[in-house]
Amino acid sequence: MPDPSSAVSAHLIDRSVPFSGRLLRLELDRAREPAGPNDYGPIVSREVVRHPGAVAIVAVTPERRLVMVRQYRYAAGRFLLEIPAGTLEPGERPEETARRELREETGYTAETLRLIGSFFSAPGFCDEVIHLFQAEGLAPGEQDTDFGEEIDLIEIPVEEGRRRLMSGGFEDAKTLAGLSLFFLGEPGPS
Repeated sequence: MPDPSSAVSAHLIDRSVPFSGRLLRLELDRAREPAGPNDYGPIVSREVVRHPGAVAIVAVTPERRLVMVRQYRYAAGRFLLEIPAGTLEPGERPEETARRELREETGYTAETLRLIGSFFSAPGFCDEVIHLFQAEGLAPGEQDTDFGEEIDLIEIPVEEGRRRLMSGGFEDAKTLAGLSLFFLGEPGPS
C-alpha cells in the first residue's frame, strides 16, 4: 500500500446509508474533495461501497504447482479460475484470514506466509483493500468450505500459470495482481 501519510481527507457535508448488509455497506455522500494542498473543490456526490477488506493467496506446492480454485461467481455469471481468497472477519489480522481461507478453500496449510503486496480493488467506488500473500511449505488436508460454497480445487504447473497469465487466461483482478507479483519475484522460463 502507498504511504498512509499521503492520505488527504475530503470534507464530508452529509451522508446517507441506503443499504447495509452482511458484507457490504453503501454510503451516499456529499463532500468537498481536495483540489490541492490547501484547497477544496466544489461539492460533489459520491457513492461508496464499504468493505471489511480481503486476502488472496498465491500458494505453491513443493512440486511447483499453483493451488487454484474454480467456483461460480454470481455477479460475473460464470465459473472463474482464481487464487484462493476471502474476506477479513471482525478483529482478524490479514495473515490469520489468509491461513483460514487457504485451509477452508483448499485444505492446504502453509508453513510460511509472506505478504507480497496490498491494493485497492476498485477505488473509484469501493474502499476494499486486498492483501496478497505467498504461501509456501504447503501440507495437504481436507477442504472446509462455507455453506453454499462449491469450490473445485485445481492445481496447475507454475509455468502453465505463467503462460495463462501472459495469454489472458485469467479474468479475476486479484488473481491477475497476485500472479503478476509472484512472477515478478520468480526467474523467467527456461
